[in-house]
Amino acid sequence: MAKIRTIAVISDIHANLEALDAVLADIAGRGITKVFCLGDVVGYGPDPEACIDRVLDCDFTVMGNHDHAVFMEPTGFNTPAEDAVFWTRQRLDAEPDEQVRRRRWEFIAGMREYRETNSVLFVHGSPQRPMHDYLFPDEAELNMTHLMEVFDLLKQVCFVGHTHLPGVFTETYEFLTPAQIGEAYTIGDRKVIINVGSVGQSRDLDPRACYVTVAGREVCWRRVPYEHKKTMEKILATDALDDFLANRLAEGR
Repeated sequence: MAKIRTIAVISDIHANLEALDAVLADIAGRGITKVFCLGDVVGYGPDPEACIDRVLDCDFTVMGNHDHAVFMEPTGFNTPAEDAVFWTRQRLDAEPDEQVRRRRWEFIAGMREYRETNSVLFVHGSPQRPMHDYLFPDEAELNMTHLMEVFDLLKQVCFVGHTHLPGVFTETYEFLTPAQIGEAYTIGDRKVIINVGSVGQSRDLDPRACYVTVAGREVCWRRVPYEHKKTMEKILATDALDDFLANRLAEGR
């Protein structure tokens, strides 16, 4: 029997180098060499350059709304998010090494809106609007029509990020958190949307970084502690970044 190759899927790093390095170390420690990234490498956090440099080694990275905002223009962003976008752009432009500066900008410019591998779709938001569409856990209650339209577009399996809230949308329009399903999910024959959570800015009241591993049909959520106080200190020391972006890291919100 052929050995099943495990992959890791990460998302929503948000320029949090401490979280990203902790996750990449955890991935390497599991002997995993194939890593897919679902976008938002930048935005909110204090280390956009280093995070881009790390993610360059991923097998692919799809474009998130913050990546797009840095490359184009922020639309519909709140003030802290917009300020972070403009500050990130300034940081990338200020790189003195022209080759490095060009490589980072070309990386962002080259991000696709989606990737499809073996009939599995990888996007930042949803199949309907890959960069910008939110699928919140209470989507079935708030906008069932929207959720049905998204599932109609789906072939079978889709991995997403964007909300920073890990879990599974089933074909019966339920949302299951990792805690409800033992931190693991077996993909069957029915349609499913899997949110991998956030590396750099958790919002499920667990401050640890979150990502998933996928081995065949088995999906497992992994939580990784990191030095969030160090990231917080960097944000608090940067005038252009709102203090709220630091404080939320300690609370996972």
